[in-house]
Amino acid sequence: MQKKEYRPDIDVLRAIAVLAVVFYHAHIPYFHGGYVGVSIFFVISGYLITGIIKRKLENNTFSFIEFYENRIRRILPALTVVVLCTVFISWLTAINLTEMQQLFSSAKRVLLTIPNIYFYQNTNYFDPAAETLPLLHTWSLGVEEQFYFVMPALLFFLFKALKGKIQIIHILWGLFALSFISSLILIQYYQKFTFYMLPTRAWELLMGSLLAYTNWTPKSQRNKLLCRMIGLILIGYSIFFYGNILFPGIWALPPCLGACLYIAGGKNAQVSILNCITHNKLLVFIGLISYSIYLWHWPIFVYYQNFPFRREMPLTMGLALSGLTIVIASFSWKFIETPIRHNPFFKKKYVAWIMALLLIAPLLTFVSQVKAPHTPELSTQYISNSKQETTTSETINDKATFGKPSTPNTLDFVLIGDSHSAMLSPLFRELSEQYGLYGKIIKMRLKSAYNANAPLPEINNSINNQKELTDLYKQYHVKNLFISYRLIWHVTGTDIIKSKSHISYIKYYYNPDLPPMDALYHSLKETIEDANKNNVQNIFIQIPVPETKGFVLESASKLSSLFKKNNKEINKILAETYTEYDKRMGKINAVLYQLEKDFPNVHILNVLPYFKNDEEQLYNVMNDNIIYYIDDDHLCYEGVNLIRPLYENAFKKYLVQNKN
Repeated sequence: MQKKEYRPDIDVLRAIAVLAVVFYHAHIPYFHGGYVGVSIFFVISGYLITGIIKRKLENNTFSFIEFYENRIRRILPALTVVVLCTVFISWLTAINLTEMQQLFSSAKRVLLTIPNIYFYQNTNYFDPAAETLPLLHTWSLGVEEQFYFVMPALLFFLFKALKGKIQIIHILWGLFALSFISSLILIQYYQKFTFYMLPTRAWELLMGSLLAYTNWTPKSQRNKLLCRMIGLILIGYSIFFYGNILFPGIWALPPCLGACLYIAGGKNAQVSILNCITHNKLLVFIGLISYSIYLWHWPIFVYYQNFPFRREMPLTMGLALSGLTIVIASFSWKFIETPIRHNPFFKKKYVAWIMALLLIAPLLTFVSQVKAPHTPELSTQYISNSKQETTTSETINDKATFGKPSTPNTLDFVLIGDSHSAMLSPLFRELSEQYGLYGKIIKMRLKSAYNANAPLPEINNSINNQKELTDLYKQYHVKNLFISYRLIWHVTGTDIIKSKSHISYIKYYYNPDLPPMDALYHSLKETIEDANKNNVQNIFIQIPVPETKGFVLESASKLSSLFKKNNKEINKILAETYTEYDKRMGKINAVLYQLEKDFPNVHILNVLPYFKNDEEQLYNVMNDNIIYYIDDDHLCYEGVNLIRPLYENAFKKYLVQNKN
């Protein structure tokens, strides 16, 4: 029975995968598809783990206990240290219990090997908010660990039951096909599930498993070289030319296939012109420490970008933090990973299980009982009130109703939009009661518009994005229409912090080749024309509010309590300047004012003057300890109340006077 041979070229593949991920997260130019590194890791893991199990089964030396002891020694020590450090830093820097509970909830799932399930339920990997979660990257470990639970038992059963290698390969092919087809279908409907969960990611690991079980490799050295070159080309194309696409699905196939071809082409390969890459000593070393690099890089990046407020990562800082990650990972590999994996003491029977218990149990207890060490200097009562006002059921209700009807089958107004319309609902409720008006709010996407990387059903349904509004027109005479969207997100898919990301633009269903601003114009134009066909008297479009450089409640509290910053200093740190806002929103707002020119009954509601700070040339995020934002782009009750005069004037001038 052949022993497992050491493959330095596989460590180089690990290095390519981990550097792709790190540089993607560090916002290094051209690494727009660096996230495919995780898929490459999946192929490597499937290949190596299946190879280990296969060899031991054929040699009659396989042991479940030994297998999981090895996995514990390989995964748990470095992971526990990273989780412990992350939890400890959070405990030191957190200013309220809610903030810590979010991290500690994820920490518990990491230790219980189900972080992917937790993050599937609580976040989207490509959302801006994901860059505030220091343990988000452990989702991939959850997928691998769950694969490690399933694969040994499956192969053991098949080996004992079938006694035939070909039959086992056929079953693995069947599982691969089932998972792959599921991924292709579900990515169009449930992208989050497809991204995070084992059933739709298993084919990536099984691709490596099939390679290990078939033991396929080209026969001639020339074909091995060709195989490896094609593999590197596929991997390189995925890393440098992918971007904001619908991933994984079919787009995960090229990097996974590339990884398979690379591995297959390197088996028993002799010296070739690619050896300068595949046996490069620096890349081999990075591959050896790739697990620690992967573990440490994300918490480091998250704390830089978010503590005590959100900031963009420039190129120099991205490179510096990547270098720091490699240094820390080197120590982690040398003093944590290597001793525990290879020291004879840790290889003694049951030591790994005792170690797991001693490491996990105290951490689980700690994260379940810890209390916040800091109390923010900003009024705790104020912060509590702001949260209460902006998280009531009415505020987040997609279909709230305001006031009572005074005329049968008549709505004085309808408010449509996304969460930026929902945040206005307390104000609309109060104004409706004050002036005896009847209205509704409906949450909906832009009409006949979709993002370029949208799933197929969303593209096909884009013409029906405002069906609920159309139904209201049939049921009621709607007198006035209010529109409020976070347009920058719908048009470009970016916010302030992700302004340099490789973005995916808005497309117009009836002419997908239109530039983004033209697509926005035609989308809103359709909404306006539909309203006019249904005798809507006035249409109000709100200019999007300024956005901020941090989750204001948390960031302002940290700047105040931990760094002793006053309100003026906090505004300068967190607020968007006039110049920054114009650069980000100028073209979008120009589209809105063009619509006002083109349609006499369209009125633009400009919220900007209410936030202006002419002395500092910025838009305030707070004033006199009154915070205007609940996060980085949504107004809290006090922020909505700040723009109350704008809406009150519109109500008085257009709604109340024309009520009868």
